[in-house]
Amino acid sequence: MTVSRKSRFTPKNPSWYEDLAARESEIDLNEPLDSPALDEDLNHVDENYLEISRTSSVIRGLGVLIGIMYFLFAASFLFPMLIEQWHDYFVTAPWFGLYYCTMLLGATLAASLFALHDCLLPRDTPVRFNRNTRKIYVYEYTASLQRLQRWRTEIKIYDWDQVEAEIAKVSASTGKTYVVRHELVLVICKAGSNEVIDRISLKGNDVTVETLYQLWSYIRRFMAYGPARIPDLKARMQGVGFVSSLFHFMPYISPTEEGRRFRSKMRWLDYPIIFLTIWFFWIWLPLGLCYYIAMKCAPERVGRQRWMRRVVGENRSVLHRILHGVSDVPNCTERWSVF
Repeated sequence: MTVSRKSRFTPKNPSWYEDLAARESEIDLNEPLDSPALDEDLNHVDENYLEISRTSSVIRGLGVLIGIMYFLFAASFLFPMLIEQWHDYFVTAPWFGLYYCTMLLGATLAASLFALHDCLLPRDTPVRFNRNTRKIYVYEYTASLQRLQRWRTEIKIYDWDQVEAEIAKVSASTGKTYVVRHELVLVICKAGSNEVIDRISLKGNDVTVETLYQLWSYIRRFMAYGPARIPDLKARMQGVGFVSSLFHFMPYISPTEEGRRFRSKMRWLDYPIIFLTIWFFWIWLPLGLCYYIAMKCAPERVGRQRWMRRVVGENRSVLHRILHGVSDVPNCTERWSVF
């Protein structure tokens, strides 16, 4: 993988780490694409299109867990204390009572928004790469803290010739631990330039960059040669089951098919990591339960039928151009909302 240590895109990503190989650069067909996590986001691949899920980039269930823990704490401690100390708060020290109520209201609102966002986020927000139309279709979900009515899904359509890629890096320190996460970002540029008009997060929350390198190579190979020159990977299982959800954050001990697939791809380095993390089962199991709740509440790709109709329409348009000898496909960028 050829990378750059200086961003060639304007404006630069604030979390920029490195640019990946240019879309039209030479493709190394001998580059190994053998990362165990390469297929964890694969929804579908055939001669026509490749669809990449983005579910692994979201810690689903965390918002629900925060909401449940807060309301249990508030119901057992905060609200009873307010009732018992009502006289002291609002007669003896009214300003302190007002401050307490304001903080309580703010915390309740924040916990509610965390849980609500977790439950309203669609089960998947995939990105589809279509070889026939030479376009990518991005299923995006936007949420605004200012107005709930702005929480909606939006489908963006870009020409493949506009797409480049970069790695973003986010690091944080708690004083005792140092956390690093990497993200594969699709950079959408104006035609014939490096001026950025949009950035699409394709895969994030990765500790290392190897899988991100290979995913970009996998996509480039598919768009150039089709499925004949890419590894034969199994698409991920997309159902929502209680047992698989419960062990979602501990797939190495899951009795489901997802667990068996995960264990079959484990490498020697995974075993010490598992040994260090399995002791936090008291966190992973409640989080898995909240994952199940969030996924059951989540809409199953709102506007799926409109998504499919739009993609089929694009394919028919390209076929019509081919049959009528029209070779030029206009360069266009579109976006439309699904409410």
